[in-house]
Amino acid sequence: MLSPEVLKTALTFQGHHKQHRDDLIAAIKRLGGSPVSPKALKDYATELGAAALKDQAGVLRLALKLERGATNAYLGLIPSLAQSDLYLLAARTAADEAFHAAVLGNALNEAIPQKAPMFG
Repeated sequence: MLSPEVLKTALTFQGHHKQHRDDLIAAIKRLGGSPVSPKALKDYATELGAAALKDQAGVLRLALKLERGATNAYLGLIPSLAQSDLYLLAARTAADEAFHAAVLGNALNEAIPQKAPMFG
């Protein structure tokens, strides 16, 4: 459903998300925890309603919703963290997600929000 140019961007973002995953797993292990196991891809697809996607715009709208949610989740996490290296990890990841949201919003020709802050 994606044009070659949009697919290239999506794969780049996927690479970013894999790095975020790896960074979070490392932080969890460093703190003595055990990361959760990933779900099967079909489970994620079902939860996200992927079967209902009909075109590139629908895919981009879903991706934008997820990127905005991830940005807010990482920003909301920062106050609860007790270590400065974790603040940095959450802030950097939130910044990446905000960047992704900006690119996706632009691809959908969304208007720039008139009020700040846009996240948090």
